[in-house]
Amino acid sequence: MAQIQPRFSRIAAWSLVGALLLVGTGQAAEHDAVRAAVATGQYKPLSAILSEIAATQSGRVVDVETKRGPKGELRYEVKLVDNQGLKQELLIDAATGQTVQRVAKDRSQALGMAELAQYLAKLAQQHASRITDVEFERDNQGRGVYEIKLSADQQGYRKLVMDAATGQVLPSAPIKGRNPAPLKRVDEVLQALAPRFPGQVLEVELEHDESQASYYEIELLQSNGSTLELKVDARSLQVLKQKVED
Repeated sequence: MAQIQPRFSRIAAWSLVGALLLVGTGQAAEHDAVRAAVATGQYKPLSAILSEIAATQSGRVVDVETKRGPKGELRYEVKLVDNQGLKQELLIDAATGQTVQRVAKDRSQALGMAELAQYLAKLAQQHASRITDVEFERDNQGRGVYEIKLSADQQGYRKLVMDAATGQVLPSAPIKGRNPAPLKRVDEVLQALAPRFPGQVLEVELEHDESQASYYEIELLQSNGSTLELKVDARSLQVLKQKVED
C-alpha cells in the first residue's frame, strides 16, 4: 500500500508543532481553545490522525481543513488523491479519530481543456453571459457533469449543470443570484475620499481579509508630519477603520 506523502506547508508543519489550524475562522480564541483541547487529550492531534490514515489508505494527502459538525463537534476533513486521480474526502471526528463520512470522487470523465472550451464558448453565446466558475462533479445518477456559473453583470448570475459526455445542459431548476458590486478603481476611491481626508498620498493597496472581502489600505501624509491610515471597503467605499501614526 502506497504511503501517504502530505504537503509540508499545510499538513506536516501542523504535526511538528502539535497544533491545529482553524482554516478561515480568523478567531484566535477558538484556535487557542482547540490547541488546549489537543494538549489535554480531548482531541487527537493531527499527526496521529495522519499516521492512522497512512496505515489504512493509499494515495497522498493534498489538503486538510477543519469543520464543525451539526452539534459543534470538531472534525478533520482530509482530502486524498491516488495514482489514478481518484479523489477521496474523509471526514474524521477529532475526538475519537473515527471516520464519520467518506466521499470518493471519480474524475475519469473530466474533459480536456480544448474540448471543454468549445462547450463553454457555445453556452456563453447562448446565454449572452460570461462563464466565471466551472467544477466537475458526479450527479445522483453517477454521471460526470460540470457545474457552471454564468454571470451577466447587471442581471446577476445563474448556475447550470452540463453533461460532460454530451455537452448538453441537463434539465434542472437553475440557481440564480445577484453578483456582488464591482470593485471600485483606485481613482474612484481617491476622488470620493478627497473632500473628507486631505493629505498627500503615500500608498494605496488592495487587500483581502479572511472571508475574501476586498478593501483598500490608504496611507496619507498629514500637514503636521503624521500619517493617516485608512481601511476602505473596495465596493461601497465605506471607511472601515482609520488610524493616525506619529
